[in-house]
Amino acid sequence: MVILTHHTGESHSILGAQVAATYITRRLNIRSMVVGVKRGFSRDHLVEFLDEHYREQAKIICFSHLCGRKDLVDLIGLLKERGFRTVLGGPQAAQDFIGEDEVDTYPLRFRGLKGVIDMAFSGPIDFLTRDHLVSHQGCLRFPWKRDIFLEVDWSNLYIFSDKIERLAVEVGQVFNVIGCPYAKKRRVLLLDPPGFLGERGFSLNVETCGCTFCDVARDKGFHGYVDDAVLRAQIRSLPEKDGRKITFEMIDELPLGSLGRVLRDVDEEGIRLSRVDLVCRVNDINTHEELLGDILKLAKNKGIRIMFSSIGFESFSDRILKNFNKGITTADIVKCVTILRKMKRKFNDTLLYRTDEGANHGFIHPTPWDADDTAAEIESNIGIYQFFDDILPEHSIPLIIHHASYLGDWIRGIESKTDVRFKRDGTWIEWWAPPAPVRETI
Repeated sequence: MVILTHHTGESHSILGAQVAATYITRRLNIRSMVVGVKRGFSRDHLVEFLDEHYREQAKIICFSHLCGRKDLVDLIGLLKERGFRTVLGGPQAAQDFIGEDEVDTYPLRFRGLKGVIDMAFSGPIDFLTRDHLVSHQGCLRFPWKRDIFLEVDWSNLYIFSDKIERLAVEVGQVFNVIGCPYAKKRRVLLLDPPGFLGERGFSLNVETCGCTFCDVARDKGFHGYVDDAVLRAQIRSLPEKDGRKITFEMIDELPLGSLGRVLRDVDEEGIRLSRVDLVCRVNDINTHEELLGDILKLAKNKGIRIMFSSIGFESFSDRILKNFNKGITTADIVKCVTILRKMKRKFNDTLLYRTDEGANHGFIHPTPWDADDTAAEIESNIGIYQFFDDILPEHSIPLIIHHASYLGDWIRGIESKTDVRFKRDGTWIEWWAPPAPVRETI
């Protein structure tokens, strides 16, 4: 069986899909592989490959991590027409299957993938049965938990552009937590009037857990840390290169509290690491400066490099950070970068965080709250603190509003109170292009 997913073609793992394929192979006795589909792929060649691959087996095909790609959604429809049973899993599978509410009243809203997906599966792969995979119709939801199946066959990943190619994983991933720790903080946030409403704009309350734009945090929430033995088992199973484990990302946005213990534990087992990548929140660095120094000292002694591959700065404007519910200010960002620069001077070869070292930190622009004052604030902060030297990415990323994110609720709230209607681009909401003039109806 094939699990199709978005992939850039770089040598990194797709952990969720690879865990699913491993589970289906080992527990359900259905041999499975993951095929990462690059943008601009040859659809005809992919269909030819799938027809040949499924010639002597049941035509059940799975999709995961669509990444908002309309070409993958169109592919699902095509394969459905060609007699495949289609299954959707991964982040927001249930929400993408169901779609948005009140689509008859608001015809531009996303109607979901019910017409092309036979079964959507949401939750840990442990709950999936052979009967579900073969015959269940509709949406299955199961609760997340901390004790889940996390075995990975690292050889089950392929990529496709115009032909199938095995991908040798050079950057793996391991779970330290299930979900996002920040997502456990529920609050009601008053979002500022967006620029696209002009003078008729208004503030609107939105309930959020974690960052307002993060659809994954809403989908999964936070369910605690995996057992230390399970984490070590994941690291132990990673491929090796030159006598050390390949680079891996430890999935935990607040990693510093446990990283030192992890390094010591695997060292006691005789496991040699090469590099640990961290996707990290600003406040974790700010509150653990001394601990970070201890971790880097330990890593240096063991020949391990620590890379902050992505830190969620997202903006250099306090107003925009507030609307993102990041829980930080620009002053916090300045403190974080100051700590990293100081540590870099002391642990130059051990610590990696700079963009010219391969890091790609969050910077979201444009946003609905952009204005002359926010632009001036961002430009001033970038210049004064020389963020362009080490943390500013080559390109910013426009704010993406997935229909099932908390900002999706905000957009629907605006639609319900005005005559503004936003187009949808697949699972994304085109907030930047309202098709109708605004006439307030509150």
